Amino acid sequence: MKKQTRNSEIRAAEKPLILEGTAVVFNQPAAIGGVTERIDPKALDGVDLNDVALLVNHDGAGIPLARSPKTLALTVTERGLEMRAELPDTESARSVYEAVKRGDLSQMSFAFDVGNYTFDEQTQTRTITQISKVYEISIVNYAAYTQTNVQARNSAGKEENTMFNPITANLENKQIVTDTHAVPEYRSAFFKRMLGKPLTDAETRAFEAAQAEKRADAFNTLSNSAAVVPTETLNEVVKQSRNVNGLFDVVRLFSVPSNLSVPVGTPNDAAAWHTEGAAVERQKAETTAVTFTGLELIKMLSMSAAVKRMTLSAFESYITDELKSCIADAIGAAIVNGTGSGQPTGILTGIKWDKTNTITTTALTGDTLLAAIALMPAGYAAGAKFAMSTSTLFGTVYPLKNSEGDYIFTDAENGGVRRLFGFEIVIDDNIPAGTVLFGNFNYYGVNIPQGIAVEMSRESGFTSGLIDYRALCIADGKPIVPGAFVKVEVKAA
Repeated sequence: MKKQTRNSEIRAAEKPLILEGTAVVFNQPAAIGGVTERIDPKALDGVDLNDVALLVNHDGAGIPLARSPKTLALTVTERGLEMRAELPDTESARSVYEAVKRGDLSQMSFAFDVGNYTFDEQTQTRTITQISKVYEISIVNYAAYTQTNVQARNSAGKEENTMFNPITANLENKQIVTDTHAVPEYRSAFFKRMLGKPLTDAETRAFEAAQAEKRADAFNTLSNSAAVVPTETLNEVVKQSRNVNGLFDVVRLFSVPSNLSVPVGTPNDAAAWHTEGAAVERQKAETTAVTFTGLELIKMLSMSAAVKRMTLSAFESYITDELKSCIADAIGAAIVNGTGSGQPTGILTGIKWDKTNTITTTALTGDTLLAAIALMPAGYAAGAKFAMSTSTLFGTVYPLKNSEGDYIFTDAENGGVRRLFGFEIVIDDNIPAGTVLFGNFNYYGVNIPQGIAVEMSRESGFTSGLIDYRALCIADGKPIVPGAFVKVEVKAA
């Protein structure tokens, strides 16, 4: 038994189990609870980083892999919170080390208390400006902040994540790239191919590696020139789309495989007071399920052959702007009025409207809007918004007066966000004039599972001098919880 212990000590001395990584990233977006969260670079200023444990998947019941400051070093840098941990020579620690080395575990998370934050209602962005306490950092299977990372180090301080890099065609110590459409070489290769420009060897390998994923096969393409838009460009397209078109900016966005049933949580009962020592009943989380199909959205673009003289950045800007308009207009209209046949199912067309969720009137009043709020089931009002067209807002709602002739809604603009009875107003001109929606639009989902594919054709170039581009997007949308919406209709007397 003593001999085994001695062997273990020798093995540990010869090869310490070292992990390094970034547990907290500054100024990076994360989708959390229906909002976008960012951490300000000064959020960790003055925070005591002693007695912070390194765990796996936030499992506080297990033995920590390391703890600061003795076996876990934490450093705040311009990027975020960097960590270096020396793991114990135990079976569980070696398993974690090997999983990180293989790339099976590659992301991190952390548990903390928020000291202060700001919230932008228009963009639904929460910026954490002060963190008061960090309890632990964890190596996790799935991180909210996907930009975090962790690597295994050998005794010489080099990364142990040795793998074949398809971009450089070398064996390198790199983190495993899980999205081949996100590497810079693929991005430049994509736009160079669209412009008919030559590729470098690294760009060629990057493009071929991405094509090997066969993601473009999900689209009904007509040629082998089809390629999926780079991840960074796609994120910018979706971001811009959600900033310019009414309800598309506030609904829930998914990126899950088509025909997959996805569970979505619904409001639960509030927490109850507890008597010390008494047993606590486990409450099962209430969920509903939504399944999105794959519907094809097409946009045709034609440009002069002089496009070859454009720079990559100018061409990317043009493509981004065109795709933004395509997605925002088509999906934005479908969210409201989509028929569900070959296109998403809209709120007005996909919900059964009856007296339980509809108020019909010939003259809109403040009491009518209050009655609509009262129809909203308990739990869904938190985060609910009014939605209507510009003409309804300024032609019907804001002109409302009380019995003494005074306007009811005198604060038309409050910090750039319009409100009725404290609820935000979303302007969407796809909603018919005279219709007011009140709902928790987080319970309408839009799914874009495959991104966007673009293919090119020069067939028309001989006679017209044009190059044609066809953009294809697989998407779907539908109400997840129909009961989270109420409608007010103003009809002519």
